[in-house]
Amino acid sequence: MKQKIKSIPILLKSWVKTKILGINAPLFVEWNLTFRCPYQCLYCGSREVTVNELDTNEILERLNILQKIGVRWITFGGGEPLIKKDIIKILEHAKSLGLNVFLSSTGVNIEKYNGIEKYVDHINLSFDGPQEIHDKIRGERTYNRLFQVVDFCKSKNISVSFLCVISKLNINKLDYVLDKAKEENIKVMFQPATLHLDSSLTPNPIAPDKDTYDNALQYIMNKKKQGYPVRNSFAGLEYLRNWPNPSRIWCSAGRLTCTIEPDGTILSCHLFETRELYKKKENKGDNEEFEKIINQLKVPKGCSTCWCAPVVELALIWNLNPSAIWNALGI
Repeated sequence: MKQKIKSIPILLKSWVKTKILGINAPLFVEWNLTFRCPYQCLYCGSREVTVNELDTNEILERLNILQKIGVRWITFGGGEPLIKKDIIKILEHAKSLGLNVFLSSTGVNIEKYNGIEKYVDHINLSFDGPQEIHDKIRGERTYNRLFQVVDFCKSKNISVSFLCVISKLNINKLDYVLDKAKEENIKVMFQPATLHLDSSLTPNPIAPDKDTYDNALQYIMNKKKQGYPVRNSFAGLEYLRNWPNPSRIWCSAGRLTCTIEPDGTILSCHLFETRELYKKKENKGDNEEFEKIINQLKVPKGCSTCWCAPVVELALIWNLNPSAIWNALGI
């Protein structure tokens, strides 16, 4: 709670810039360090994309620029960020700059990184349901591996949360996810599987049925009322119930948030702009152009929806939604 309170002046300053003055003031950056991953998750299309990755020195230099322009929260994802060469050096440098460092990871080989707990503030782990379902979505023995990673994080006092992507394979087993999250005392955030594979334009074969999905969201809201550790706010869950129909929401893309891809391409929004990602390269520059590109990012045109739960929560907070604000503060 103390850390959250200390962050309030930073958040207020950025809110004034983005909401009142209408200028870019990026606080939150997602950096996909690599699209490579040892897992073969059914709803992910990153393995379809092959790009040249920035080397370690280029990443460290651009982290310096991010800190200079006011970024304070960074999530390293992928693919799997823990297989990136020199990952500890990257995490250590980000932490040394005063950034809040998050990992979106499977935790695939986390035990081999001695001292990683000094450089990571939080790890987000995907959890899809009972062992047979989780392993079907991600691969054999990934369920057991997930809870080995959970035990490791607890032993090192690393903050951890779950992300559950609702698909047709697990939509009738969300009670298991919630019960297990409660047992482990770990909060879980829910979001729908996208209609296309992540990082791809290929249709998602396990996207859920709309009516079944709507009932599932109502079930999650009821469980949250009962005290289950649901990380979404009630307002966020109500918004996500609109999936997959267009539903307008204030967009943080380019103004408050942005994404950096493995080759250095800078995007306002990874999900919306995937279709153009490797057709054109005007958002990929050297270090001298890096700051300029971020400052000139625009909100994507033609998008009126967002199904990424953390971004939805941030958008609601930025619109001063009480439910989202109290939920973020843990009230």
